[in-house]
Amino acid sequence: MVDVAESVRLMQLDEAGVIARWRQLVEEIRRFELLAQGGRLVKSLGDGLLLEFENVPTAVQTAFGIQDRVPAINAGIGPERAMHLRIGMHVADIVVDDLDIYGAGVNLAARLAALARPGEIVVSAQVRDQLVPDLDGELEDMGDCWMKHLSEPVRAFRLGPASAPASPWTGPPVRGARDTVGVAVLPFEALGDATHADPLGHLLADDAIARLSRVAQLRVISRMSSSAFQNRQITLSAVAQALDVDYVVHGAFVRSGGSVRLQVHLVEALQDSVLWSDTVRGNETALIHGDDPLIERLVEGICAAIVGHQVRRAGSSALPTLSSYTILLGAVSLLHSLSLRDFERSREMLAYLIERHPRLAAPRAWLGLWHVMRVGQGWSAQPQVDADVARSFIATALDLEPTHSLSLAVDGLVCAYVHKDIATAMARYDAALQSNPNEALAWLYRSACLAYREQGEEAVSDALRAQSLSPLDPMKYYYDNFTSTAMLARGDLDGAVRYGTRSLRANRMHGPTLRILAIAHSLQGEMPAARQAVQEMLQLEPGFSVSRFRARYPGQGTQQVERYARALAEAGLPP
Repeated sequence: MVDVAESVRLMQLDEAGVIARWRQLVEEIRRFELLAQGGRLVKSLGDGLLLEFENVPTAVQTAFGIQDRVPAINAGIGPERAMHLRIGMHVADIVVDDLDIYGAGVNLAARLAALARPGEIVVSAQVRDQLVPDLDGELEDMGDCWMKHLSEPVRAFRLGPASAPASPWTGPPVRGARDTVGVAVLPFEALGDATHADPLGHLLADDAIARLSRVAQLRVISRMSSSAFQNRQITLSAVAQALDVDYVVHGAFVRSGGSVRLQVHLVEALQDSVLWSDTVRGNETALIHGDDPLIERLVEGICAAIVGHQVRRAGSSALPTLSSYTILLGAVSLLHSLSLRDFERSREMLAYLIERHPRLAAPRAWLGLWHVMRVGQGWSAQPQVDADVARSFIATALDLEPTHSLSLAVDGLVCAYVHKDIATAMARYDAALQSNPNEALAWLYRSACLAYREQGEEAVSDALRAQSLSPLDPMKYYYDNFTSTAMLARGDLDGAVRYGTRSLRANRMHGPTLRILAIAHSLQGEMPAARQAVQEMLQLEPGFSVSRFRARYPGQGTQQVERYARALAEAGLPP
């Protein structure tokens, strides 16, 4: 609600002048493109105006724009005849027809305008709750105010412009741990016949935030913070600066006949450039109930794009210029590329991180895993030495952070794969999951232990749970390999081949995947495929043999190990 302060006095002094200036202001407001901003000039009340808007930020910016026009309209007019406006703002449900709007909220907006001094904007608590300090403006609490014809006091706030423009962002950022990658997901905008306030956009964003939050390497901004930037005239790079994030996810959706089409963009903040986009379709009812895989597919794409971008940065820049997270992510990616040169580069990067962060557990845990994988690939001339070095790194990591879930998981892998101590390994995995139930590697390695114990059904369950917790594509082959192992233990040869083939397609340098495929194909009677897998395996590790498989396989003393050994022998692996 907008009205002219002291209108009676002004009319007595200069009726024609006041009317002319008021008409000029109303005409300028009509040309203020309110409709384009989601606003509507409902009616003129003689010395006042009633306006409505779809959202608070647009209403606030319009109110500031109206007040900013007053000095020009008063140009050349003495102070005693100058016109000043009072503006009141409130959020409420209303009744609308073609000409007017009705309801208690309209009356309250008028009361708030009457409470304002000349040149002021006064807003209700409901408006305050939808404003971002330092972005939308500066608020002054007026406390509980008694107003005419109201039985209860109303909490009111004076609203003034922010001390600096809202875009580009100059307010205080929301600081976080900058050795992680920050991601903000904005509520998705409704297109078509739906309104911008369609709650499905918030629901989809909530689902994406929840799934992204499972990825330990990401720092995901809560919707309470990110949704504050919806429907605002501010660049995505400014949003990223305000929230102190590296990436912003935004998009729009359309409902049609029970289906939803969602288009999503991932923007790299510093360059304000789109790294990745995708359009997917889902069932509206299933989305509302959380049963549609649409968001899961999008999150996998988002994670893959972020990882790829960070890895490219790690590979093309000097280590001292990079964030620790970028170096860590690059090291993990190179660790799993299983090119010997990349594998060694991964060790160098992890060692650099340990030097940079001597009190951080994660780089030591990954370097411990590096030594275990070196043994698994057959690249270690002294497997026991590598195992001892791995345990040393893990022991130091756990001294620094006794409940560090990744360190506990890798320690369990050393116990199982190197020392063949399945019981201790299971205890370490349980401790890791007690510390962090979403530690994907703990679930993955635990599935392998269950497979070694010939508990195939439970192994598959744990492997699939690990899959759901890890959408990071550079390690996908690794998860597929363990899932293939679990499927084999369950006796699901088709499943073992399916996951093993997918793993091999992503990374042909992983020896354990070839071993599982050789065994599964041999047990199926698909001997040409089994022999092909064995030949590729021997190219990676020329000295591998059935006896070495028996010695290396953690499931010692089970019928399983003998069955697998016979399958490999029948596929042509030397004794």
